[in-house]
Order: sequence, then structure tokens, then C-alpha cells
Amino acid sequence: MNRTSKKERHILALSGGKDSAALAVYMRDKYPELELEYVFTDSGCELPETYEYLDRIRAVLNIDITVIKPERDFDYWLKYYKGVLPSPQNRWCTRQLKLKPFESFIGSDNKTYSYVAIRADEERGGYRSKKENIIPRHPFAEDGVILNDVMSI
Repeated sequence: MNRTSKKERHILALSGGKDSAALAVYMRDKYPELELEYVFTDSGCELPETYEYLDRIRAVLNIDITVIKPERDFDYWLKYYKGVLPSPQNRWCTRQLKLKPFESFIGSDNKTYSYVAIRADEERGGYRSKKENIIPRHPFAEDGVILNDVMSI
């Protein structure tokens, strides 16, 4: 089925970290009927270990992972921002290399639930789209899942 013909989508973005991998397992076990799409947004400057980790997740969960690539890679944006590295105060990498390509991939035609691996014990709000068709969901926060729970998943 063509992705643009769907009325509703469910997307889980994998980061290559423990929380998003645990969320993929959690969602598969808790909502087996949900037709989840898995994506990874590639900054163009990922560590080889990240790709190996994604390959393991693919194999263990028996899933397809769509790799989203931005139009311009990390090196371009690093030059654009005059060598200033991304940081919690200056999140250009997240904005330019993760969120914009992710939102472009989703488009604006379909209601899309975006599942984000923010835990109940984290003090942050997380991804908030300005696009009306993207609805962020935080299953770990909603269900009271904390770091110890993620480690056991």
C-alpha cells in the first residue's frame, strides 16, 4: 500500500539508543495489532556502531527501518553554523538533521502518531511538531515507565 493513501500512520523513530529500542519492543508487545512504521533519520555523520545497532534491532524485531536522509549532511550545517558544535543550548543538529527531514518524510496529508521514547522519570517535554497532522505520543511517560523498566525491557 502506498504510504500517501493511508488515512492514519503510526511512526516510531529509532535513534540508535536504548530508550527508542526499548520503545520498539514495548510497542510491539503492548500493541501487536498496530501497524508501526520504523524510521531512522541519518545525520550523515553517525558512528558505525549506530548502524550495527540498527541492524541488530532489525533482526531481533524482524522489522523494516526506513532510513531518512536530510538534503544536506552534518558537515554542511557545521560550516553553516561557523564551526559551532550542537549542544543542549544550540540544537541545530536536531532541528536541521533530524526534525525537518522527519516532518518532510511524514508530509501533511495523513494524521500521523509519532511515538517518542521519553520516560516518565525524564524532565523534558520532547518533540512538538508545528504541523497539525503530527501527534506526538509518549507511551513510556503515559504508562509510568522509568529507566529501570527500560533496562529490563
